[in-house]
This record gives sequence, structure tokens and C-alpha cells, in this order.
Amino acid sequence: MQMRKGTIRLALLAIALCAVAAAADFTWDWRNQEAIGRTDQSLGNTSKLNETERAALMDVIVARLQKPLTERGYDNDRIREIASTTRLRYVDVGEGKWAIMATSLGLEGGCDILANCPFWVFRLDYKGYVTMLEADAASYTVQPTATGGYADLVLARHITPNENRLTLYKYAEGKYADEGCYTATFSPAKEGDVKDPEIAPCKPEETKPVE
Repeated sequence: MQMRKGTIRLALLAIALCAVAAAADFTWDWRNQEAIGRTDQSLGNTSKLNETERAALMDVIVARLQKPLTERGYDNDRIREIASTTRLRYVDVGEGKWAIMATSLGLEGGCDILANCPFWVFRLDYKGYVTMLEADAASYTVQPTATGGYADLVLARHITPNENRLTLYKYAEGKYADEGCYTATFSPAKEGDVKDPEIAPCKPEETKPVE
């Protein structure tokens, strides 16, 4: 029995050490995070898409909003209208590779009261628009590191006003894959001075996908 307890303690210690090592390897410059908002061009009015591209991207976004908005009683015309207000931003994700980062806005668009909104990363290839990433987020950060020629990304999701859940994404096989979960806890600001947050790996129960 004593040997079994000792083995369990060693296993827990190993897990804790791995978590510390993971946190040490992860860096996030919170001052460089970006939020897509109402000042960005919308799908409906951006001049960076021709009408064929606009219609194709509209169909992709409508397909992602269809189920949750239909369940809330919206008809197809209203869903397309909401999709047309999706904000877009063109971002260089490495070596001249451009992607469209997009977010739906407002409670109708699927945001929650903490301003976590549906967030997508799209790229255009010969088949049309490919979804590289789909999540809920309040902001994104393009990391200085890269995988497979594409910049790593961190999406931040507000848990409380002082705590963010961070998900690290790395490129793999044409899409961005979840490669790590962390929490960033900010101390209350004093006289407008915001200190760097404390970064720690997510607890096991926090790594489950958000419904």
C-alpha cells in the first residue's frame, strides 16, 4: 500500500513538473493582442472582395451561423443579414501567406456578455474558402514563432474581467490545431498601470472544449 501511494505521489509530481515546464515554454505578449471590431470592414461592404468572393465567403459564414441562429428562431434572410455584418481583417500569417480573420459581432451574432464572439480564420485556395480555425474568442495574437511556415496564433477568451483563457494554435495539415491551454490572470490595475499577467497551464477540467 505504501509503495502504491508513493507511486501515485511520483506521478502527480511528474504531472506538475510537466505543467511548469509547459508554462515556462509558452510566452504571450498580451500588449500585442488584437481585437476585431466595428471599425473593421464588414463582409457586406469590404472593397477587398469581388462579388464572387463575397458570395462564397458569405455561404461559408452562413453555414456556421445557421444551426445556432435557427435554434434561436431566426429565418434564413435574417441569418444572411447578420452574416453580412461579420467583420474581416486580412492578416499576414507568415512568409506572405494571407488569411482572413473574421468575427461575428453582438449578441445576435453569437457573442456572450464578456465579448467572446465566434472567430474564424479562412484562406482561399482553388477549391474556395477553407476554414483554418473556428473558435470563440475576444482577441487574437500572432506569435513570433511559426510552424510549417505559418505563424502560431493565440486566441484569448474572457473568463472573468481579470482572467483570460488562452489557446495556442499551430499549423498542421492545412489547419490550425489546438496545441495548448493556459490561463492569464491579471492583477487589478493601479492608477492605470496594468502589470503582466500570471500565466499558468489550464487545469485538466478546463481543457475540455467550450460548449
